[in-house]
Amino acid sequence: MRITKSEEYGLRLVLRLATDGGQLTIHELADREGLPDATVAKVISKLRKSGIVSAERGRNGGYSLFVHAHDLTVATVVNAFDASVYGPEFCDRMTPGEERCANASDCGLRPVWHGLTAVIGDFLNSITVADLIGGATGGSDGLPMVAGQQHRPADLFLEKR
Repeated sequence: MRITKSEEYGLRLVLRLATDGGQLTIHELADREGLPDATVAKVISKLRKSGIVSAERGRNGGYSLFVHAHDLTVATVVNAFDASVYGPEFCDRMTPGEERCANASDCGLRPVWHGLTAVIGDFLNSITVADLIGGATGGSDGLPMVAGQQHRPADLFLEKR
């Protein structure tokens, strides 16, 4: 699975809005995350269309989370950017120029990709923005274990450094 820049930025902006609370302008978000204003505007637009972020116009306006951090999953944020590990277009990429995959009727790999998509989806659905905030402050107890691992994902990341 590959996380796009937009998905990463979307998660970062959601975390920023959740931790800072209140409303933040595009410029404030860009400044705090070290991103160009135009990039933040583009990402915030997708988050707003997905119902994750709300906008308040006017002098004291800005953007805030529309969904509470405890109710907002990582999967919801990532899905705002139309991400999918395996979708109908996947097989089309494997056989460019053909109307359909040569192995469409007897593909042994398709169940693997479907299963991987389900596992990743379940994992991302099990992590809330509130869990991530706790993980960023050292309280990673809210993060789920990775199957077959004795450490939590945040612990594994820290051990590699």
